[in-house]
Amino acid sequence: MKLKYLIILICIPFLMATECRRSNFFSDPDDPGLSRFTSRGYNIATAYINDLPLVNVASYSPLLQKDSSGSSIDTLKFTWALYPSNLGNSISIYRNISFLIPITSSFNKNDLLSFNGQRFLNATKVIVQEKQDTSFKSISGNASLYFVSVKEDLSYPPQKYIRLSGVFDGNIGDTVLITKGRFDFEVNEKELNF
Repeated sequence: MKLKYLIILICIPFLMATECRRSNFFSDPDDPGLSRFTSRGYNIATAYINDLPLVNVASYSPLLQKDSSGSSIDTLKFTWALYPSNLGNSISIYRNISFLIPITSSFNKNDLLSFNGQRFLNATKVIVQEKQDTSFKSISGNASLYFVSVKEDLSYPPQKYIRLSGVFDGNIGDTVLITKGRFDFEVNEKELNF
């Protein structure tokens, strides 16, 4: 009898940990396999790539960094991992997605906050890492990226976060079509390199 309770006590935290990875995934009834668009810092992103629903699992935050070029124009790199929406039954040939936004070399947190409500229509370079044989190759194209909301969250002092949510779509040549993308992230300001 004690062994039964011990097994239950060990299994419950494990099951909760695995389920929490997708606890912020709210299925969209209009777009099967995608999460609904939210703007609450849930650390989730979903999109169709060639009609395959892909998701960023909640425990993986995005990479948001400024890549310096040494000139007056730098690049803001916005990247996250991709996994099949149905984790147990699908294999994806895509590893991650990146959006490269041209910015000034003086770009700072206030400039990021000014992205609130801003649209980049077919002006953003998108890169997807695609599996080819036993390695991954970066392929690129154009995307439209709309930052619906970019706001500072000061509700967890002394930590400061920036919540970013938006929608995107794009294409890479004639072979890769990205549709109905949506993201909702919360980034710790200490992790920013600008």
